[in-house]
Amino acid sequence: MKLSVNILTWNTINTLKETLEILKTELKGIESEIIIVDNGSNDGCQDVATIKNEQNMGISVGKNQGIDASQGDYILLLDGDIVPVPNSILCLLSYMDSHPNIDALGFMPNRFCNNKGGKYEGFCHKLDPIREHRGHCIYYGMYRRSVWKNIDGTNNVRMDEDYGVGYGWEDSDSYMQMKERGIKQWVAGINHECGKYYHEINSSIRQMGFKKYMATSLERSVRFNEKWGARLNARQSVAQPS
Repeated sequence: MKLSVNILTWNTINTLKETLEILKTELKGIESEIIIVDNGSNDGCQDVATIKNEQNMGISVGKNQGIDASQGDYILLLDGDIVPVPNSILCLLSYMDSHPNIDALGFMPNRFCNNKGGKYEGFCHKLDPIREHRGHCIYYGMYRRSVWKNIDGTNNVRMDEDYGVGYGWEDSDSYMQMKERGIKQWVAGINHECGKYYHEINSSIRQMGFKKYMATSLERSVRFNEKWGARLNARQSVAQPS
């Protein structure tokens, strides 16, 4: 199979409906599958989900479930509150097919619009620019299956489920795992440097409440620093001039 599209949802039925309509056209002629992992929704996402969690299990658990179920040579990770720009998936696929040295390619995490009437790209004509990124693209990015699974089927990079339910840092954790394995994360602009996509960025804040949302981020930052801080500090020390 060529491509597995993983969509992680949590009460994001409106954006999910738009995404599924786009995928009807986007995936024509491609041997593909769509895996929807739902994290305890009650708005209808659960009715169309492939994997249905009775409660919110967290981003890491949800994404691991989708990755584990994927059969494609490529895995597209997409959050349920993002609507992919038409033709963007085909552009990612085409670029990675022609650049076997690229294992991870996604769209710039800071190039989004959360205003439905705002300015975002209506069609992806090209990927420009493309550059290495010191971060993640797990919310709207394509990966070779080998990033997540070794040839023998054992885990390679894996989302750390100990972060639990909350906001932030599991993405940075996955990037650090990739970096340790020599896997580079690349980012692309949609048509140009400032090309944006629609991301209903505040959907999790509304559902969790701002106070809890930020509290989980703080708790997760502690875990991240406990896990990676020594290695980050060691690299910084080496980089310092004597």
